[in-house]
Amino acid sequence: MKNLKKVIGVVLILALSACSSAPQTQAPTSSQTPLPSEVREETTDVVVIGAGGAGLTAAYFIKQGGRDVVLLEKRAMTGGNTALAGFFAANSTKMQEAMGDVYTQQDQIDFLMETEGTDPEFARLFAENSGPSAEWAVDTLGIEVTRVNGREIYAVDEKGTKFPAQFVSKLTALNQQIGVDLRTECPAISLIKEDGRITGVEAEDAQGKILFHAQTVILASGGYAANQEMLQEYVPEWAGGTTSNTAATTGDGIRMAQAIGAALSNMDQLTLNPTFYDDHGTTMSVSGVRYEGGILVDPTGKRFANEMANYTEVSEAEKAIGSHAFAIMDSTSLACNPKYAVEAESIEALAEKIGVDPKTLSQTVASYQKYYDNENDEEFGRTDMRSRLDTAPFYAVPVFPGVHHTRGGVSIDLRSQVLDLKGNPIPGLYGAGEVTDNKLMGNDPVAAGITFGRLCAQSVLEDLQSQ
Repeated sequence: MKNLKKVIGVVLILALSACSSAPQTQAPTSSQTPLPSEVREETTDVVVIGAGGAGLTAAYFIKQGGRDVVLLEKRAMTGGNTALAGFFAANSTKMQEAMGDVYTQQDQIDFLMETEGTDPEFARLFAENSGPSAEWAVDTLGIEVTRVNGREIYAVDEKGTKFPAQFVSKLTALNQQIGVDLRTECPAISLIKEDGRITGVEAEDAQGKILFHAQTVILASGGYAANQEMLQEYVPEWAGGTTSNTAATTGDGIRMAQAIGAALSNMDQLTLNPTFYDDHGTTMSVSGVRYEGGILVDPTGKRFANEMANYTEVSEAEKAIGSHAFAIMDSTSLACNPKYAVEAESIEALAEKIGVDPKTLSQTVASYQKYYDNENDEEFGRTDMRSRLDTAPFYAVPVFPGVHHTRGGVSIDLRSQVLDLKGNPIPGLYGAGEVTDNKLMGNDPVAAGITFGRLCAQSVLEDLQSQ
């Protein structure tokens, strides 16, 4: 008991220091904190922190590998940001082949490497495994693919539920069926470190503190887009704005890892979203307004960017116009709930309704139709146009930019091991999903989280077997 109290005291000191704004190159410190009067203890093989796409996947493969696993989730439901997304990105799958869309492994690597800062080794690892991960999800969970477009794999059921949300609900049920010990409303507070190794997690539920002793801990707790203090620390130019992330995306795992000496990287890197919509105070992403063929115009009615450029590039261009923008669609490219949109039978009438000069908007659409016909966007170089914008009724949705998700996080190696400040793996600690810096610079986060969750579990099982 004396040793136990000593461990608890260290854990609580680290947890409190994780709330400070210490630079990533320094291990946070804190003063002594009183011990709780009573702490429950449990033992398992692996603890996974966070039940989003990465955590659900890692827990599934750990359990299938014959190990006991506790999956901690601070919210009352699973899913995290994964449940809010639209598609799974992959290459060379049987689903793409069946629908006649050829998208190769090299195509996906080339796409990833277009973003400055992407690590070629991580890009190749992801591209080699995204296809098998997509096929595993479809086959194991019975997800019915409805459409593919290049790397984008869509599955929308009769209720309108998209691929990632189906993945979450089906894998949550399957995990419980096979015996994954899922604890909702049980947030992790801090990591337990003994003799340089992570040996467990301190968590808290409605009954109080719990010490989970484990051979391995996997961080899968998400990024920090909903933590204004961390945004102010790392990307102050976007602090005070909004995000479509869940309110639980507050960087808890990043702070916990930082507190035990983990390195952080690319913390100042964000993926932005140019198509946020304000639904009576709730920020929603309506990204489909670009993907299905719509265009973006400024308040004068002029286009200001290649709408199909990466999220961040378009968002920066939108911020530069100093105001909101409008997504303009026709009946063939409407890609959001119609209740969010202004509708009209002509472009001129639509312009009148949204307060844009009718002549300017009409000229903008006419020019775009010419670009579509000639397959050449003379203004911004858009090559993926998808719709001619010529079929009434027409729609407009007011949109604005904000934080889509954070790119940086806990540093990991290619085996998903969390690294310390010297670049060495921290024994017993692994990571997957948005809590980590997977060196893909924010590309395809849903597929990356699930794919790296799978790879992370493989590394954990290999290392547990060798112990």
